[in-house]
Order: sequence, then C-alpha cells, then structure tokens
Amino acid sequence: MKIFLINRSDVLLFSDDKKLKVGKENGREYIDAPVLADGRIVLRAIRKPELSYPNWWLYSAFFWIIGILGLFTPRYSRFDYALDCNVILDSGQTQDIWLRFNHFVNKKSSIPVAAVTVPEGTVATLENAAYVYDKTSCRRRKVYKLVSLLMRVAVIVAVCFIII
Repeated sequence: MKIFLINRSDVLLFSDDKKLKVGKENGREYIDAPVLADGRIVLRAIRKPELSYPNWWLYSAFFWIIGILGLFTPRYSRFDYALDCNVILDSGQTQDIWLRFNHFVNKKSSIPVAAVTVPEGTVATLENAAYVYDKTSCRRRKVYKLVSLLMRVAVIVAVCFIII
C-alpha cells in the first residue's frame, strides 16, 4: 500500500526488518509498505545522528582530509536527537495515508513534541513517537570541532616552518 511522507529528511523506514525504498510521485515522497494478513501495516521509523555511529571518527577524518582541512565539508547537524518509532496503520482506509515528520524539539519544555503524526481520521497507533536526546552525538560534535581546529592550526604552523 502506498504511504505518502511529508518532511521525511533523514528518517529511515523499515517493515519486517527490511528497509523500504522511498519513491517520488509528482514531487511527493512515498513508500510501498507491505500489508500483513490481518490488514495492518507495521512500520518502524529510525533516525540516528551521523556522529552516533560506531566508526564516526573514521568517516569524519576521511572527509576532513578530502574536504581540504574540513573547509569544504558540510557541517554536522546540530539536531542531536534520535528517533525509534513504531507505526501501526490500518490498511482498510479509503483515503491516502500520510505520515508527517516533525523536526522541532522544544528543549525547555517538559512535554515531548511528537516526531511522527498522522492526519485526523487515520486509524494509527504510534509508539515512542518522540525524539530522544543523543548525548554522545553532541559530545562527539564538540570533540570534532576542537580536533579540527587544532589540526588546522598544526598544519598552518607546519607549513610556515617548512617555508621558513
């Protein structure tokens, strides 16, 4: 069944531990989700910051060198929140099914903002539909900035000593 996605960004969608391919139709993103025998669609939405992966230092060092001392590499996202959400939809609906992804988090509020929402009238169950703060990603981004700055200074000093 075709499910349309709004504001998906870097969220990956899985069904039965298989990554679903995102297609485009008239400028809108969609997935073809498999329907279970009982007429339900079970999806898992996952978002992890890039710096929370195990070999983050290897990728960042490689692209720092390729990007000429990190000057031409894109900055790492300051959105240090992870998402691991289960979405259970009823496939017997006649209207199009839409999933909207929210990338807003109010850091000062104690009430979590829903990361995934469905329109009114859609029969759906959302589990863990709020972002969770990823401390390791934030800490690693700070370490990367510091090491990058120190390496730039070291390279400039080394070049100056070679020239003189």
